[in-house]
Amino acid sequence: MRFFSINSALLKQFDRWATPALVVVAAAVFVNETVWPLRRRTRPRAERWARNVGVSVPSLVGLRLGLLPAMVGLTQVAAHRRWGLHRLGWPEPVRLLAELLILDYVAYSWHRLLHAPLLWRFHRVHHTDLDMDLSTGWRFHAGEMLASIPYRGGVPMLLGVRPGVLLAYEAVFEACTAFHHSNTRLPLAVEGPLAAWMITPRAHGIHHSVVRRETQSNFGVVLSLWDRLHRTLRLNVPQEQVEIGVPAYPDAAAQTVRHLVTMPIEPLQPWTRFDGTVPDRPLPTTPLDELVG
Repeated sequence: MRFFSINSALLKQFDRWATPALVVVAAAVFVNETVWPLRRRTRPRAERWARNVGVSVPSLVGLRLGLLPAMVGLTQVAAHRRWGLHRLGWPEPVRLLAELLILDYVAYSWHRLLHAPLLWRFHRVHHTDLDMDLSTGWRFHAGEMLASIPYRGGVPMLLGVRPGVLLAYEAVFEACTAFHHSNTRLPLAVEGPLAAWMITPRAHGIHHSVVRRETQSNFGVVLSLWDRLHRTLRLNVPQEQVEIGVPAYPDAAAQTVRHLVTMPIEPLQPWTRFDGTVPDRPLPTTPLDELVG
């Protein structure tokens, strides 16, 4: 039995139904953030999009030809050998819920690992964007995609997640990434209840703040549940106070595609501005889990 293939039947199905759906999601997000922007831009959209798309091309190739086939192949091995959930015989709704929760927790915990020094070398390419919109959700280094294979593929394999469920979750993962990176202003009456359950544009905007304690929050991809359980949820920072980026990388002119692609081999920089100051702000008086404007 052949487990690893970039053209497996499951991946071909994913290409047929998930790709068009994600294109529709991206188009909707683009329109919404254009008509109802959340934060004022600091850089021209065309400048950033050219760079972000340039970085995203090898990343998307790594996703489709590396990460997805590896994750599918590894979970097919688990199904063949009946590891984890394959042995338990749980009712379908219970098993499906367990698989989805596993996958979302894997995404949350992997995101936290990306902020550790070794993997931050790759992930800082994403965080150094000086504004945040749909294109930021594509600005991931290809090395980050490939580095995620052992964790994002290995944990679901060991726990017995089915390949089809993994790919369905991956489509939701990508759609939510586009949504919460967007610069879309939703009414607080809408986003407040949403943020109680999932990561929203305001929540993820705080994660991209130059204030370190804010960057170390809101690691979820789909559900905000894991941030609540691990006490990493922070919703109480007004968006007009959020400065997007990493303090050591304020120069937009230096953020060429070539520089971003080679950034992982550069030394790690301290979380300070060029003048040595550390971005900070007084702690808000509102509760951490209370979404503000």
